[in-house]
Amino acid sequence: MIKQTLNIGLFGLGVVGKGLLDVLQNSNLPGIAVKKICVKTPGKPREVAPEKLTFNASDILDDPSINVVVETISGSEDAFHIVSRAMRKGKHVVTANKKMVADNFSQLLDLQDETGVSLLYESAACGGIPIVRTIEEHFGSEPMEQISGIFNGTSNFILSKMFRDRLDFAVALKQAQDLGFAELDPSSDVDGLDAKYKLILLTAHSHGVVASPETILHFGIRHLRTADIEFARQQGLKIKLLPVCKRTGTNKLALYVMPGLVGEKDGLYHVEDEFNGVQLNTAYSGRQFFSGRGAGGFPTGSALLSDLVSLQRGYRYPYQKHRLNGHTLLDEDIALRVYARAPRTILPEILPFDTMEYAEQSAGHHCIIGEIKLKNLRKQREYLHEQGVFIMRMPQDFEN
Repeated sequence: MIKQTLNIGLFGLGVVGKGLLDVLQNSNLPGIAVKKICVKTPGKPREVAPEKLTFNASDILDDPSINVVVETISGSEDAFHIVSRAMRKGKHVVTANKKMVADNFSQLLDLQDETGVSLLYESAACGGIPIVRTIEEHFGSEPMEQISGIFNGTSNFILSKMFRDRLDFAVALKQAQDLGFAELDPSSDVDGLDAKYKLILLTAHSHGVVASPETILHFGIRHLRTADIEFARQQGLKIKLLPVCKRTGTNKLALYVMPGLVGEKDGLYHVEDEFNGVQLNTAYSGRQFFSGRGAGGFPTGSALLSDLVSLQRGYRYPYQKHRLNGHTLLDEDIALRVYARAPRTILPEILPFDTMEYAEQSAGHHCIIGEIKLKNLRKQREYLHEQGVFIMRMPQDFEN
């Protein structure tokens, strides 16, 4: 097969963009070269030749010699403007921006059909784990029962530091920021948004459903405290931030993101620091487990490079299950067994429990275990978050 030459226009030179340049330099692959880099801030010191830099997006988007755009900026709206314009110009796109893809998935699918170009985003899913193409190519014809795992390396790093090293949340977060795993504003990571965007991407390939971010419940680890760590430790369990897409019936899926308790027999129990883990439960092949580094410039740069090599061979996502998907709906009627720790100022009756089986009061909070319907949790999500309530899913085999 003849490999096409890729002349790349790169948008963004932060941790991810720099990671790609480093990986490209070390790989020395033929036929792949970065021709121009668009950055935002003039005068900032950068380790690239000045003639490669531009502050004008049109210098890349209107250059007919550039046939691939690699987008690594942080904003969703600006990124979509760049990506959609590049695709309409006939340029292939590789992006690491999971929020941009999740926010505009349907439009991006239409643009691919309209323009015939490839849009690849392996680096937007789970860092260095090649999970998108694995699901699309290996399991494209096999029904998927469930996909879940640890999709956010930053939150997992914080959880490891809190559980293993007994650090407070603020100290663990600061360490993640110092190492470049967390942004100055860590909201997307610690509130579960980043994991939700990745869940949307993987659901489209594993189950064929394109879900809107606002329809999916997300809780994060911002309100996690020592009392919750000790509760897990007493049960011999660990806390992980777990996105879940689960088939609940014919043409029904439940999607949500929240911390969950896992036991030692669960592969995710052993995934620590900035590593990710993905679990698949398929109809014929059974359980599959994948693990790899999820945060940092090199893992993401490696995934970007993998997409570029695939582009050289003319690869496009076939979206096999999405093309076949008919009437699958999101199911919010399922009941989740959860643990909630709420300040004493909040009466337990206010919490949306359908049944309560365990309650304990301490000096400053209530701890409650019971069942809550997914739809009721989503309706009260903002209130619970604002009040500092920590929510996590119980394991199925937990006993009082």
